Amino acid sequence: MKNINFSQIAKKVIDEETKAIKKLKTTINASFDKAVNKLLNKKNGKVIFSGTGKSGAVGALLSSTFSSVGISSFFIDANDAGHGSLGAIQKNDIVILISYSGETAETFSIINFCKRKKITIIGIVSKINSTIAKACDIKLIIPNTKEADPNSIVPTSSLLMSMSIGHCLAIATMKYRKFSKFDFKRFHPSGSL
Repeated sequence: MKNINFSQIAKKVIDEETKAIKKLKTTINASFDKAVNKLLNKKNGKVIFSGTGKSGAVGALLSSTFSSVGISSFFIDANDAGHGSLGAIQKNDIVILISYSGETAETFSIINFCKRKKITIIGIVSKINSTIAKACDIKLIIPNTKEADPNSIVPTSSLLMSMSIGHCLAIATMKYRKFSKFDFKRFHPSGSL
């Protein structure tokens, strides 16, 4: 194997992802405030994350984060939505769809269902004119950015931004509710906190 400086590659990945997060910071606006207020004012409902592929994996992680700070949440894989999982979504819930392109066809059955039931949809997408963004009640637009790989095709920086905006939502609601380390411990009885 020829001599390759793998550490240099790692540093370049970190540089690209850091640039993406800094770019994301400039896009936080009134839509973010609206999303947090909607989450804080929901009545007895759950927060349901959905997406597919790597965006779905981010949604599953964010759902876990929300649950860990006392916000009832779960994840529905968008692929399963059209095969019965829509039954898990109820009137007082809030659905958060994650799709970088905003054109993930698997989410369309969720959108149609939520529109019929008047269920709030928050979208985390990059294209404001995409099908998903147009269908959402609240749009959290993440900036178009270079991915961290040499060809800018592997979802890396974009996934990090989606995850970061989700973390921002969780922490903003947590701070407003004065969720303490003692509250956190109640949800982590087996953790070493």
